[in-house]
Amino acid sequence: MSRRPAVIASRKNRKCIREVCFIYGSRILSCFERFDCKHAIGGISRIKGIGILMLFAAISLSACGDQKKQTNKVLARVDGNEITALQLEAELQHAVGATEESDVQRKALRKQALDALINRQVLLKEAVRNKLDRDPKLLQIVERFKTQAIVQAYLESKEGNLSKPSKAEVDAYYESHPELFAHRKVLDIEQLVIAAQDFNGDIKSQMDTATSLNQMATWLKKRGIPYVKTQLTYTSADLPAGIVGEIKKLGKNHLFVMEDGKQDLLCALTELRDSPITREAATAQIERYLLNKKMQEVAAAEIARLRSLAKLEY
Repeated sequence: MSRRPAVIASRKNRKCIREVCFIYGSRILSCFERFDCKHAIGGISRIKGIGILMLFAAISLSACGDQKKQTNKVLARVDGNEITALQLEAELQHAVGATEESDVQRKALRKQALDALINRQVLLKEAVRNKLDRDPKLLQIVERFKTQAIVQAYLESKEGNLSKPSKAEVDAYYESHPELFAHRKVLDIEQLVIAAQDFNGDIKSQMDTATSLNQMATWLKKRGIPYVKTQLTYTSADLPAGIVGEIKKLGKNHLFVMEDGKQDLLCALTELRDSPITREAATAQIERYLLNKKMQEVAAAEIARLRSLAKLEY
């Protein structure tokens, strides 16, 4: 059984996310985040490639300016290179939360975006001066990102043919997944985290006789087995189907084991409570899920169709 922790971005964190999107090219990042097609087309490694994305976005920005001179209002010049209102609007269009803010916040957001465009141009000039734009390895990576972006844009173009999930579809999904909505549960689970290689027959035998995690913690300590004590809250949506029922049958304070990669979790349920989600509250979430699922199906079908037409040689 694996854990699936939720990540919630606070308003402060959204501001940090926007700054990253501005600097590294939000459009390139967002097009790969929107649909889970990375297994089909070879996903981006954001950590290793984020600096390359920044330079690629800057080079693309410069190339667009060379191909088509912007005639709209010039907001700034960096060593003679113009930054226009059209570029700023394009930057804001893909900013996280750009439509959620107040007038004051939007003005601050525009200034932040303009500063990011200026920073990008300054960095581009220095990168070119150091001849990074001629590095064969960099050119290969840039070409790969460019190909992926074009491919993803093609897949996104198919979205226009998809209809919004109907009320009947939303209702059917809601009714068929009561564990996620109407019968949603919240479980507070106390845990002792130990390395998988330390989990042996002796520990299993001790768990059969122990009446609490505190007893297990004392037993582990005496034998020099390292552990970390923690408590996590799960919902029935976080756990595989059927597991919640098994935990519920065990009842409070009964010991059981959960696997989490290279760790084993010695667990005890401390609290189980109902936390239902109404159909109305779940509708938007279900619609997004169903639309993304349809897009993944369309992408898979389109890839299969094009592969059948292509001449493949290994």
